[in-house]
Order: sequence, then structure tokens, then C-alpha cells
Amino acid sequence: MMGWLRAAVGVALIAAPELPLRLTGREQPTAASVLLMRTIGIRDLVLGAGTVAAGRADGGDVRRWLALTTASDALDVAASLASIRSIGKRDAIGAALLALTFVGGDLMALRSAPGSPGAQ
Repeated sequence: MMGWLRAAVGVALIAAPELPLRLTGREQPTAASVLLMRTIGIRDLVLGAGTVAAGRADGGDVRRWLALTTASDALDVAASLASIRSIGKRDAIGAALLALTFVGGDLMALRSAPGSPGAQ
């Protein structure tokens, strides 16, 4: 499920990178911020597609893909919080909370992945 969600988010960010940027209520998105959103979309599409493909194959690499996505999202939390001075407290905390939501989903997916203790 997390693989599909991440891939869908990736496609959305590639197709319409301006939309999440406008949700902040700030000025018009810059070309650099649109490019950044697209690169995040590419990353999420690759991580999501890799997770889905691993799950469809034999499930052996699913935990590895989920661990990578968890690490990526955890680093997004850290990078967001480290950016408070440059992007402002509101935006930094908002970005960190969004990434933290994905960390939670990643951890839930890891717990239920094949080979996990308690996985069904």
C-alpha cells in the first residue's frame, strides 16, 4: 500500500509541482521550487515503484525498499527542521510533519512486510 501511495504522490508532483507550492499561500512558485518539487516526485515515484515491484516479485526485497523509504523520509524530517532559519518556522514544521506522517506509514508497512516479526 505505501509503495502505491508513494508512487501516486510522485506522479502528482511530477505532473503538477506548482499545486503543493501554492497551498502555502506564499508568492508564485519560482522555477527552482518547481524543479525541486519535480525531483522529489521522481524520487517518490522510483521508491514507490521499487517497493511495489519488490512486493510483486517474491517479497524478498520489500523490507529493503521500505527501509530505504523510511530513511529517506526520516532525513526529510531532519532537513525540514534544519531549515527553520531559511524557510521559516511555519513552513519547516509543516514539511517536517508531512514527512513524519510518511515515516509512520513506512514503519507500519515495515511491521507487516514479509519476514517481519508478527507479519501475516
